[in-house]
Amino acid sequence: MLIASQDSSARLWKPARRFTTIGPNLSLLASLLRPFTPSLKTVRHYSLHKFRRDIVAGLTVSVVEVPQAMAYAIIAGVPPQYGLYTSIIQGVIGAMLSSSEHMTTGPTNTQSLLIASAVKRIVAPDADPALYLHLVFSLAFLKGLIQLTFAAARMGDLVRYVSRSVIVGLAAGAGVLIFVGQLPAFLGVEHASRVSPLWGILGRLDVLRDVFHTVNPRAVAVGAGVIAAIVGVRMINKLLPGALASVIGSAALVWAAGWTSNDLPMIGELPRGLPKFTIPLAGWQYSRELLGGALALAILGMLESVAIAKSIAAHTGERISANQEFFAQGLKNATTSFFQCIPGSGSFTRSALDHAAGAETRFAAVFNAVFVAVIFLLLAPQAQHVPTASLAGVLFVIAAGLIDWHYMARVWRTHRSDAAVCFTTLAATLLAPLEYAIFVGIFLNIGLYLRKASRLHMAEMIPPGAGGGAFIERPITDRAGNKRVIFLQIEGDLFFAVADELQDRLNALVNSGVRIIILRMKRTHSVDATVVHTLESFNTEMKRRGGHVLLCGVRPELMTTLRRSGLIEQLGVNNVFEAGFGIFASAKAALRRARELAESSIDTDHLEPDLTDEDLDEDPLDSAML
Repeated sequence: MLIASQDSSARLWKPARRFTTIGPNLSLLASLLRPFTPSLKTVRHYSLHKFRRDIVAGLTVSVVEVPQAMAYAIIAGVPPQYGLYTSIIQGVIGAMLSSSEHMTTGPTNTQSLLIASAVKRIVAPDADPALYLHLVFSLAFLKGLIQLTFAAARMGDLVRYVSRSVIVGLAAGAGVLIFVGQLPAFLGVEHASRVSPLWGILGRLDVLRDVFHTVNPRAVAVGAGVIAAIVGVRMINKLLPGALASVIGSAALVWAAGWTSNDLPMIGELPRGLPKFTIPLAGWQYSRELLGGALALAILGMLESVAIAKSIAAHTGERISANQEFFAQGLKNATTSFFQCIPGSGSFTRSALDHAAGAETRFAAVFNAVFVAVIFLLLAPQAQHVPTASLAGVLFVIAAGLIDWHYMARVWRTHRSDAAVCFTTLAATLLAPLEYAIFVGIFLNIGLYLRKASRLHMAEMIPPGAGGGAFIERPITDRAGNKRVIFLQIEGDLFFAVADELQDRLNALVNSGVRIIILRMKRTHSVDATVVHTLESFNTEMKRRGGHVLLCGVRPELMTTLRRSGLIEQLGVNNVFEAGFGIFASAKAALRRARELAESSIDTDHLEPDLTDEDLDEDPLDSAML
């Protein structure tokens, strides 16, 4: 019986042990599925009503995306079909992974400019087309890996430190570069036989000067007609497919007139069929040369995607996750690089159109990709009649829309520091390689932010008199007389950039004869090791002169940091007062402690004359001073 009971006990325990192993497995499964929860949530709440609205919106966006995708591929230096491949495959993956229900992804203008800038420094597309294509696919793979790394490190919040001024300056520069870059196609001129030693827009204009005498009037007429048609259709209704209609119209004109590639440059027939699987692994040498461009593409793509998602979320009320966007963009680029896709990102034009067309969910972008594939497969042979000047006209209209004149004028009038960031980024975009311009804008932005954050905000706090009232703040420079006790308020982040200024100000107070200094830190968010060392040195000097340093309004998390650093022990536990629930409770306690120290030093004559225990026990203070 004993043995049987032991066996039954063992049998009873085995399921429990299995249950304990299932728990961690379920937790791991939940962690793996977490990035896919946005699409799962959409599927769970999908309906026939949403389907009808999504399919109409998808069709509306697709007729805009087809000419854009072809044009952006040309900007990137690759044949038009690769832009369509990117729209189809990245459109589906990006839509299902994005935290936004209206994000439409694929090739974009700035991404295509960056692709050309990064790869053309290694090999020209005309010199070795196969190698150029291989490097473009490798660039997409490297970009995806970088974005996935950022997502794993949860670095999405860093996009908050890149201002709109950087994006506006970069977009304006991209617009000018697109315009100048498409001038040869618009004018129908021959390709230049030399490469200019100049960078940016100067190099493009220098090369264009050599072939300007070969302008083709037919190409100019077609391009101008496309621009007029797009602008005219937009004036009637922005949802109408003016770009696609004008491109088809130009192809029909070419066919009817019997023009060939000898009369004006044509796109040529596109290969019918979807992309094939290919391995986009460049050699180590090429990967090193592409790394800077891949990093710039990853950062710019993230900025674009988050900015687009947040602008639409302002109307829809969605909650956007920057880390989810990093994951979505990273996985999309890394995966689609195996299917002959160029680096892509979120498109503001197509995403805004998706929302304006009445899309309900992310499946509108999926339907958009399907419609792009259908249009591509049906009309690929007819692309041989499409003149390159018509796509140049489409890009001219897009380039004009990239320049935000209103924002640039307003920032010039109101915020000179933001204006400096915006126009410096614009100048760098026009005069330097594009990937360098991105880093110039970002680093300048961060530098100005650190400059503002490193300003030390310190004011003297004057306690209320016998009649009560609130503490009064006033600049230290307005202080009259040589007090022996001073109460200071410090604000902001106390990090290494403010350490020198803090030390200079505190040393000036020490040399003025102050014996007791109270530092209120309620408005201090953090203190780093450099500032802790500064406070330690200051306290040591005060003690050497027979003085004291008191801290009040110390938040719990800051108290933990100071305690671990040893500063609390050096100051003395009785001289540090943690922030409490009462209004200025720790400030009053610090003032009482200052009186005790002053009385023990026979220094009472130098305290505030009207400050008594009764005054400190009153509670007439303004809660806004916290």
